[in-house]
Amino acid sequence: MKVALHSAPDGFFKSKPPHVNNELCRLVRKAASLGFKCFQVGPLSNFVDIDGKRLRSVLDRYDMERNVHIGGLYDAGRLTVTEEFQRVQKEIHYGIELCREISSDLVSFHSPFFRANVIQGKALLTKARTRFLELVEEEVEFASANGIKMALESFCYHPFIFNGLPDLMWFVSRFPSKRLGVLLEVGHLFQAGFPLNEAVQTFRSRLLDVHVHDATSGGDFRKATHLPIEMGNINFPQLISGLRQVKYEGWLTLEIHGNERKIIESRGYLENLIKMTA
Repeated sequence: MKVALHSAPDGFFKSKPPHVNNELCRLVRKAASLGFKCFQVGPLSNFVDIDGKRLRSVLDRYDMERNVHIGGLYDAGRLTVTEEFQRVQKEIHYGIELCREISSDLVSFHSPFFRANVIQGKALLTKARTRFLELVEEEVEFASANGIKMALESFCYHPFIFNGLPDLMWFVSRFPSKRLGVLLEVGHLFQAGFPLNEAVQTFRSRLLDVHVHDATSGGDFRKATHLPIEMGNINFPQLISGLRQVKYEGWLTLEIHGNERKIIESRGYLENLIKMTA
């Protein structure tokens, strides 16, 4: 396992997404100076024109592994409307194209949720899920044609369109494992009350990336998540051990809100755990 850096931790290098090209290149250089070897570009929550060729040259200069994360907020209630469907598709499609331009083989993305925090009837939920399936089918095909895997982030609780770990796994399993996997979102699952060991076991055959930040259970997710490691209640030794048991060898991508010191301390903590469980 390798500790990677997400490109948009609040408070890091005075940056705030969405990043234009100059900011992304600067963040790559800064991450390299801090000793990171893996860098996640994202979230592409708004359409920003990025010069992929230039970004790739900077990533190559520092021998930095890379992938892309599309962190859009997709309105499930409006996904059935052609205009919204096309907007979401354009964002995901753009992320895949950026992957190709920077020579990355993985792009991750969010599932839709109901902005009103209320699922307005079973019929609308079913329609939203059907439309999302159509969208993913099209984009997985496009990504696969370009040698890129996709990973669906593990948002599977109210007000998202998936209801629990098995439900999200059922959706992902409709696609070949070489095309679609899971990005395990540790902090948000913990805050929502899901046992992380159960999540690791559920997604074990499809794990392609892990977003790591500490969290407390319950409460407002904005205050309870994206904490530096050891500032919350997640049992990280147990988590790393569980990932070892399922033979996960991918990234642990830091997605914390904190300054450079907190980021470096969090990385050091995780790297020590990785060595201890090797």
